[in-house]
Amino acid sequence: MRKAWGLPRPLRGLVMTSVMTIQLRRELVRVMVEWSRVSSSRYDSIIIGSGIAGLNLARKLSQAGQRVFIAAKEAVTEGSSKYAQGGVAVCSPLNPEDNCDSHIEDTLRASKGLANADTVRAIVTSAWPRLEELIKFGVNFDKDFNIEGSHSYSRVMHVADATGRAILKPLLDKVSRNHLVSIAQGTECISLLKNGSRVVGARFRNITGDDYDLLADNIILASGGLGGLYEESTNPSILTGDGIALAYDAGAQIENLEFVQFHPTVFFAGRSQASFKQRNFLITEAVRGAGALLRNINGELFAQKYHPDAELATRDIVSRAIIAEMKATGADCVFLDMRDIPRETLLTKFPNVYQTCRNYGYRLERDLLPVRPAAHYTIGGIKTDINGRTSVDGLWALGECASNGLHGANRLASNSLLECIVVSDFVATDVLSLGADSGCHSESHRHPERSEGSPCSVSHCEPQAKQSPCDDLSLIRTLLDKHVSLERSAEGLNYARTEIAKLAESNYRTTALLLIDSALARKESRGTHYRSDYPETSSDFETSTIITKPITQHV
Repeated sequence: MRKAWGLPRPLRGLVMTSVMTIQLRRELVRVMVEWSRVSSSRYDSIIIGSGIAGLNLARKLSQAGQRVFIAAKEAVTEGSSKYAQGGVAVCSPLNPEDNCDSHIEDTLRASKGLANADTVRAIVTSAWPRLEELIKFGVNFDKDFNIEGSHSYSRVMHVADATGRAILKPLLDKVSRNHLVSIAQGTECISLLKNGSRVVGARFRNITGDDYDLLADNIILASGGLGGLYEESTNPSILTGDGIALAYDAGAQIENLEFVQFHPTVFFAGRSQASFKQRNFLITEAVRGAGALLRNINGELFAQKYHPDAELATRDIVSRAIIAEMKATGADCVFLDMRDIPRETLLTKFPNVYQTCRNYGYRLERDLLPVRPAAHYTIGGIKTDINGRTSVDGLWALGECASNGLHGANRLASNSLLECIVVSDFVATDVLSLGADSGCHSESHRHPERSEGSPCSVSHCEPQAKQSPCDDLSLIRTLLDKHVSLERSAEGLNYARTEIAKLAESNYRTTALLLIDSALARKESRGTHYRSDYPETSSDFETSTIITKPITQHV
């Protein structure tokens, strides 16, 4: 029987052998791709991305009998989901002091007027049954509910400080055991395929550089955000907004991409002595909910100066307060003070944070921890409805690459895992309600390059993603960090745009330009988007920023 990893069992075992030569690894990848192609006559759905949103969707579609192909850009677990320390915000019958109306109100307030109230209500009120599913799968949530920034009640459910990993593991286990699911690791989607106005497939590139096409009735982007386009980011470096660029090139609307959330408290190990990953280790917001305080380089508390909610204000407010304090004191960072949190609480609720900081010489019950903001979450993205449908037929999007109206101008803490879990259920229901699409599935699906004369005329959505030179990505990161960060201005945005526009075509370039164009279009400050040249919020911009590729450029 063909297994989920796209290889017979003996070859799957070899893939895991650590002593294999690079040549053998590449040959096995080639065999895996060929096996996946020839052993499947068709796929019902292609999911691009392998985080919690994509895996949960694959689980639901395959349980209904669909054949599903999952493309993971690198290892199947390498994405933001694995690193999510925060929890799932949910109103639960086990928590009688809370209610859904309060959660809805908190979400709308944080959104600064741009969230869709119907979307917010649908997601919040559907949450608890989805959490119960995860509990049945073996996700062992902590027994208590926690408070995080701008929540009115303690409603966030955690698995210590590694909630994302705890949810990802059982989902991956269930999906990988389903013979209807194929997972291709080290596989990048480089363009979407269209038949007329409908997306019908995708072109992929494996780690050996070979390209191949796959067709399916439903193409779903669950490819994560764009945080990897920043040097100062909590995201894995592979998350460079590929799905957003792919959707844009296919003609989909891109919404509110100017709203990028910066996490206020990211471990700062200095500029030279730490690697990219070490420099960007997130300190979960839950520690502030547990009593951690912010101090400047002089040891002074300062958060209360900027907002009555102090350390528990929304992330945009806390992040800008930290930047303002750093400027005022001439410091590279501020400090998170956890000394009043009992050591046992640190060890039981935040074991990952505690141990990682200890590895770098910090004892949280004794020492102040240096922190500063870093890019964390892409709030805007591919515009969808509540069911994940984009403006292009045949194309869905969910998770961080999508913009469905839940977050508006600022994401409420722990609403992102909630979105992944709930919206994947909505998307599955929508996809399954459509049944199989006619056309576009013939024997040429196995070898799309032989499709001449096929009744399905397939075209590529140009520009196909090219491998952008490392120097290009490095330049983009430098420019975004400096000019498209927590504070922006027309001068800096235009300079960054001019420099990035000179680079070769790539998904990196496309997404970076979309981000900058969205930021230039919003001539006000709202939520996570702060313009120093337009510091006030304006009622003229109480609407979404929408960018669509000119129709003459569509394929």
